[in-house]
Amino acid sequence: MRCELGLCIAMWMALIAGASVAQDMRWIQIEAQPSLLEAETRARIYAQEFPDTQAHSIGSGWYAITLGPLPEDQADLRMSQLRARAAIPRGSFLATGANYRQRIYPIGPTPTAVTPAQTAKADVVQEEAAQVSVSETVESAAPEPSITVPDETLSEARASEGLLSSEEKMDLQRYLQWAGYYNSTIDASIGRGTRRAMAAWQTDNGYEDTGVLTTAQRQRLRAQYFAIFDGLGLETHRDLEAGISIDLPKEVVAFDAYAAPLAHFKSQETSSPAHVFLISAAGNRGDLAAIYGVLPTLSIVPMNIEKSLNKDRFVITGAGTTTRTFITASHASGEIKGFGLIWPNQNEEQFDRLVVHMRKSFDTFSGTLDPSLSVAINDPETEFGVAIRKPAFVKSAVFVSDQGHAITDTSDLEQCSALTIGGTYDAEIIARSETGAGLLSPKSDFNPISYAKLGNAVRKGDKTFLSSYPYGGRLGLASVTQATVAETSDLSGNTEKFRLDFLAEPGDFGGAILDQSGNLTGILVSQDDTGRVLPKNVNFAAASDALASMMQSAGLRLSSGKTQRLDDMALIASAQNILTPIECWID
Repeated sequence: MRCELGLCIAMWMALIAGASVAQDMRWIQIEAQPSLLEAETRARIYAQEFPDTQAHSIGSGWYAITLGPLPEDQADLRMSQLRARAAIPRGSFLATGANYRQRIYPIGPTPTAVTPAQTAKADVVQEEAAQVSVSETVESAAPEPSITVPDETLSEARASEGLLSSEEKMDLQRYLQWAGYYNSTIDASIGRGTRRAMAAWQTDNGYEDTGVLTTAQRQRLRAQYFAIFDGLGLETHRDLEAGISIDLPKEVVAFDAYAAPLAHFKSQETSSPAHVFLISAAGNRGDLAAIYGVLPTLSIVPMNIEKSLNKDRFVITGAGTTTRTFITASHASGEIKGFGLIWPNQNEEQFDRLVVHMRKSFDTFSGTLDPSLSVAINDPETEFGVAIRKPAFVKSAVFVSDQGHAITDTSDLEQCSALTIGGTYDAEIIARSETGAGLLSPKSDFNPISYAKLGNAVRKGDKTFLSSYPYGGRLGLASVTQATVAETSDLSGNTEKFRLDFLAEPGDFGGAILDQSGNLTGILVSQDDTGRVLPKNVNFAAASDALASMMQSAGLRLSSGKTQRLDDMALIASAQNILTPIECWID
């Protein structure tokens, strides 16, 4: 059974006209918006399916979007039917309309009721319409007729402008600023500068330059501002499991899976990194902090981020080589709710606008994501349904100051988007040696447990000890391996390096070569790319003099160590305390 637009209008208007005067009339209030422009926009969306959609001011800058009015019993029946097919929010309710003030949608006189003679026909239509399946209703919905907002007189335009909230006035200034007409403060004050900007926009868009935009003109300006969203398919998504309502770019992302506390919406094109997730969990402030701690470790979040956490809210923002991100969540009444947007970074303006729009559209209702709905992922290297970010490779490094400076092997580090010391502290290379060693400086202050002291130059045949992370730090503590000095120079006779006789693993490079007193005599560095394949047991270390010279160039000094020999246990403990893994991250 098809419900044609004209017939639907007749049905509902007939019900209004034919209702008993003794029966109270009710509105179905489906939404309330704190913005005139948003209320008008949302009302137009609902009007595509419900011709009797209206919107009224209800005071304090808020606007109610309604259906009706209808006799109370019929309004209750209709609301139940619409809720059952998720056509209106679950929080919709019946209202008397006592607090409804000026109607702001549709513009024009209130539609007149149809004659009582049409009531019987409308009753039949209502009974048949109730039998239509949800899928058939969607497929057979009549297209919305073209709605043309009639132009307003200057006094009417001033009156409608007077209904704008402060936020809406600031939005108006932002739209004019973006369009190039306004270059002053965004302050919600409609002064001479804003008037001149509106008049200039009116002139350029074929309107009389009154300096006061009509409702239709404001809508056109807003449409121009939001044209950057064309093709994204922004649509309100109400997630009944997560208890969240938010506008999503549904032409770009589609629901993928629940993985508590996240509901994932992934790109419909495999080549696109676009990803949206909703955050929904029962919990307290400690749980909010725990989620905040995990999110930056996910592979979809760029390395270069800024983050902040207070007792009830966190925000994470950043940009990498391929994506930009915005993530926020807050805690209230035992529920944690929020969202994250991962977006291709080719269009920064689109990303910024999308973040603002999604934040404005974000709303919550009771309920949090049930962990039992999560897809089963038996992978220890995932969190929240996403792979944990892993470094491209791990090297060893030795602390050489109480401020966290460290020396390592620099081979292959040029490909890294970021470096971290111990997986925690961001670091950068501040000095290099021709030996292949480099000096790292942490970007934030921290104090290591201990740091190396400088030993004497090695001699051929000396027994030394390599402290390193041969297996990428998976063992937790540094390993200590004995190595013998084969030559006090490299194969070309350069004494800034010396040759060692032992087998090295990739993670060993950057490790500390220590004497029997635990003093630093060298740093294991990668072999020069000479085109020759050397025996696996041939390795080289940057000598202590070269390391001291490199540190001096950066304004640091490595003090000399003690000469007493250490027993094996003391040597191992000393070696482990001055070593750290460093991680190379590629965004």
